[in-house]
Amino acid sequence: MTNHRRTVGSAIALSLALTGATGCSAADRALLTAPQCPDSSASPAPAPRVPGQAVLLGGVVRSSIPPGPIRGWEDVVSVADAGPVLAAVHPDGTVSVIGEDHRGLLAGTPAGPAAALPQQVPGVRDATSVAAVGGAFLATHSDGSVTAWGDSFIASGGHRGAERQQPTPGPVPKVENVIEVADGQLNVLALRSDGRVQGWGINLTQVIGEPDGTLVRTIRDVPGAVSVANTGGAAVIATSTGEVCAWGNNVHGLLGVEPRGGQSPRAVRIEGLTDIVQVAGGNDFALARDADGHVWAWGRTVSGMLGDGDAEDTSTASPQQVVGVPPMEWIGASGASSYGIDRTGNLWAWGGGLRAAPYAGEDRRPYRVPLPGPAQSVSGGVVLLGPDS
Repeated sequence: MTNHRRTVGSAIALSLALTGATGCSAADRALLTAPQCPDSSASPAPAPRVPGQAVLLGGVVRSSIPPGPIRGWEDVVSVADAGPVLAAVHPDGTVSVIGEDHRGLLAGTPAGPAAALPQQVPGVRDATSVAAVGGAFLATHSDGSVTAWGDSFIASGGHRGAERQQPTPGPVPKVENVIEVADGQLNVLALRSDGRVQGWGINLTQVIGEPDGTLVRTIRDVPGAVSVANTGGAAVIATSTGEVCAWGNNVHGLLGVEPRGGQSPRAVRIEGLTDIVQVAGGNDFALARDADGHVWAWGRTVSGMLGDGDAEDTSTASPQQVVGVPPMEWIGASGASSYGIDRTGNLWAWGGGLRAAPYAGEDRRPYRVPLPGPAQSVSGGVVLLGPDS
């Protein structure tokens, strides 16, 4: 049934494009005829979580949290950065938060408006990871459910209500079998154990697909995904066959289609990328890592996200290999910054946003971030070190 629907949809799209349908721009027609993502299935597993020390990178302004190793987070398995508040998952499945409260991000802990030391989030158990989306935290549990708090629009699963904050953690309705939630800003993209993607939140660019709406849904016609990235206006996935697909807004070329512009709820295959095992997304740009550890970047290039030294505000729909870095074991992105962790645990960064001294005056090329030990992941300005740190 899915194959039939895609075939019919592609035929209609091609017919409209070839006949020059009224109101279709060149960018719209290019998206209509772009290569669709082939069907595939996947059974992604949660990433291994190894307890380690959380470290706040220097140069990040937080009045209640000094840069360096975060006291009380010497042994955590997942971290998330929501701006004024950080969150971490402990090996026993509990979650704690630290920072200055905003829209209930401190989850009603006794610390009041600010917590200088980590405070346990009440009622959250069996968590395996935590993500930050806009002004909300989302904790994924071992049973595939998700608990959220903070900004009520995100935390409630896209319900628009009178309250702007939800300080009491609660389950996100109709969300199931989730193994990972991607950090983001406007909407939520959650990867399920069957390779499908659930989403909710702002849908102005069809990033959570059709029909229009903000509530939780399983996004239709998405092939089997093993990794998902949230760039704000577009969704990007790596499939089980090593391809990269994207849907949503193409104004910055995130769907890999020229001329740039337009949007599509249909997953489009990005040409030139093969053997991809992981994707990551920042503000209007994306990264992909292949099986050999090479990193590719495309989208909006302001502040040097491509790692090539160019900080001009331009965009590219053609993935470019990031040069000057060794093979990577992990990649990440936040805001205007890109990150990579090499196979010995060294953290590399390129792009703007978190360039700290002594690198503040350098051009926008990859540089190694000094850390007290090997890294395993990054969220915003907080790094999770490995067990050997």
